[in-house]
Amino acid sequence: MKKMIALLLLFALLTYFLPFVGILLAHKMQPSASGNPPSVSDSASSTAPVIPQPPAASTAKPPAEAVAEEPLLILDESTDTVLTVPMRNFVLGAVAAEMPLTYADEALKAQAVAAHSYALAVKATCDGKDASLKGAFFKANPAQRLGFVTNDVMRRMWGKEYAANYAKLDALVGEVLHAVLLYENAPALACYHALSNGVTETAEAVWGKEMPYLISVPSVADVSGKDYETVQNFTAQEVYESLVMSCDGLAPAGDPATWITATDTDAAGYVRSITIGGIAVSGTAFRKALGLRSAAFTAVYHDAEKQFTVTTHGYGHGVGLSQYGANAMALAGKPYTEILAHYYPGTTLGTP
Repeated sequence: MKKMIALLLLFALLTYFLPFVGILLAHKMQPSASGNPPSVSDSASSTAPVIPQPPAASTAKPPAEAVAEEPLLILDESTDTVLTVPMRNFVLGAVAAEMPLTYADEALKAQAVAAHSYALAVKATCDGKDASLKGAFFKANPAQRLGFVTNDVMRRMWGKEYAANYAKLDALVGEVLHAVLLYENAPALACYHALSNGVTETAEAVWGKEMPYLISVPSVADVSGKDYETVQNFTAQEVYESLVMSCDGLAPAGDPATWITATDTDAAGYVRSITIGGIAVSGTAFRKALGLRSAAFTAVYHDAEKQFTVTTHGYGHGVGLSQYGANAMALAGKPYTEILAHYYPGTTLGTP
């Protein structure tokens, strides 16, 4: 009899509570009004999105990559103000500025680690003596997508694809934010550029300082890159004005056909120096003066057309990681660790 009464009581309780269980389940399964996943919200400073955090009541441990680092101080050249940027937001903004998201995931991860390492290396050597930085560690121009972009710029760049692109990039950065490149236990100055001339350049050739991990390495896939070779034409007057304004003591005279008398190219194929009007200037100075894409160039004067024709190969200073080459390696199945080891020989992966 007692057993029968207990069964009847259990049936009554289930009959009473089942409708509420159904309501709760229906509420949990209800889609959002838009039918889309929620977009990433802006931070108070509008410099980067807020990274979602676990609810206060959650006992889940934060991932290893969420360990806090001190924010970076970056001088925004477009506004002449110093931004305080959390490291994760900087890495996101640096990858977004430097690489198209159509590149392979492992290439994007390599770029993230390189940007993270570069920022730490610059920060470590910043002595505060450069008044033009206004207390910042380095400069960037988010408005022109140079070096780093803010969340607002990402929204303008990606438009309707913003939420999907941000989610993809955030996930990839989260996978590697725990890692930086180290050389002799210090963050490596992991420079990068868009496209080499088929071989990367040394730091010594560009900046006059030897760095053991910034040496020439092959990047043969680069020669198949879009706009690998470009041709620009300049009048003699344009060349004259550009050189006079940029290179002290240089004022070529006479027949433009006689201005360039010698060109010295290094083992990597970049112009070490070019002699103009009897004065030798570095290939990097000549590149800067004329706004060339690369210091891997040839310059020829055509008397019939009364102009100089400059042919360049590659895009950027050529030091460190070639972004196009990194993508080619990733498409060939190489992981980001192998990509980084190739372009920064002698470095190791460690923690910030």
